Amino acid sequence: MCKNIFAKIACFAVLLLAAGCDDMKLQTDAEYNGSVLDPHINMTAWEYFESRSDIFSDFMTAIDHAGMRDYYTQTGHEYTFLALTNTAISSFVNSYGTYTSITEVPAEDVKNLLLYHIVDGRYSGYGELQVEAMFVLTLRRGEQGLMTMLTRKNPWMADAGAIIVNDTGTNGNSPLRHAVSSNIMPTNGVIHVFDNYCYYKK
Repeated sequence: MCKNIFAKIACFAVLLLAAGCDDMKLQTDAEYNGSVLDPHINMTAWEYFESRSDIFSDFMTAIDHAGMRDYYTQTGHEYTFLALTNTAISSFVNSYGTYTSITEVPAEDVKNLLLYHIVDGRYSGYGELQVEAMFVLTLRRGEQGLMTMLTRKNPWMADAGAIIVNDTGTNGNSPLRHAVSSNIMPTNGVIHVFDNYCYYKK
């Protein structure tokens, strides 16, 4: 009996909804002014990290621990900064198994990490990066500095527009890293943000 009553109420509700939809017309007079957000920010990479200390506080500590702040504050040369969130820095610290903070990791190891995360020149998804992996020159020299980068541009891919470092099979066994935010344009280059640190693996 109750099921029958509920079924009748449901049918009645559907009929009311359908009747109400007949009176609704598509809006045809709306004006749309499309625009693209400007990725340029009027500050250096370091100033940007300071403005987002909620996610970059450990990264800034790492930069100071390695004595590398000048790379991020200078404006005489453009670099591509692969910025590491607190999550990425924690992952790097945990890879040692014996440390609890980035300041406990030997400064030389932190410097090598950061040198790998600075690419000489400007590489954004706005023309400089290709859809095929290309080798770029990091500030970490030698084999341990090998890195490939690309941008996804296939509109059918879920990560279209993403910046990819060391795409699978393009750079030995280096793990693929996917930027969580990209193409931020400070006055001294471009910033791509990562939740995991990048490294070369033969």
